[in-house]
Parts: sequence; C-alpha cells; structure tokens
Amino acid sequence: MNDNSNNKNGNYDKIKHLVEVDDDILAVFIVISSQIRDLYIAKGAHIDRAYINSIYDTLGLNNNNETTAVGKKGTNDNHNLLGKLKWVVLEYENLRVLKIIEKDKIVVVLVNSNTQLQHTIDNILGYYYDLDEAPKSLF
Repeated sequence: MNDNSNNKNGNYDKIKHLVEVDDDILAVFIVISSQIRDLYIAKGAHIDRAYINSIYDTLGLNNNNETTAVGKKGTNDNHNLLGKLKWVVLEYENLRVLKIIEKDKIVVVLVNSNTQLQHTIDNILGYYYDLDEAPKSLF
C-alpha cells in the first residue's frame, strides 16, 4: 500500500525497499508537520491503515514535539552538548519502532518484536545512511 508515490526522498525509498524484501519489517512511513505523508505496508504484514493510525496516535507523533529533535520548538539545537537526536528505538512487547529523526520529518519503521535488535536495526540504519558497513552493535 503506497499512499503517495511522489516522494523523491532516496533514503525513504531505501527503507521502502527493505520493507519489500525483509519479512521482519512491517511498515514504514514519514511524518511531516504531524501528518503521515507516505506509507508503505509490507505485503505479508497483517496490518492496515487503521493499525498504523493507532500506532501513530500511541507514539504521540501528532504532537510534533520531535521535529526539532531535542528541546522546545523554536530553540536552536546547535548549542546542545549532545547534538541533535538522530534516531530512537522503542521496544514494545508486540512491536519494535525505529524513529529516524530528520530536520523536517520523522521516518518511522515498524519491525517485528521477535527479531534480533542488532540484525534489523543495524541493517536499516546502515542502509538508510548509505554506510558501506553496517553500524557496529548499538550496545
């Protein structure tokens, strides 16, 4: 299911491709201005748009509080000691959520929770950021 095929974002297209070939990745979507702009659900996933909307609401993505990564809206992140937040992995009993935070959008990847964290998240991030080598273990 592709709600908007006009997206020319190469990194999003990479993740969309991973959804097509990796059974552990259930869906990917982009949040821009508190709205789901692009959505791709894997063919084998037994989820629909209503499920995605529920996940979106549960994660609080409609509050738009992560578009500036860290801190209050309108503040300048350049002086933050840690820098800008790049991604967050949320581990739930039934689902793993990877949020990749960009300046103007959040890319959300839904992954089966029963997979090895290193396998799926490292592959997604390595592919998204076009790294020659997958990132080393996150832990």
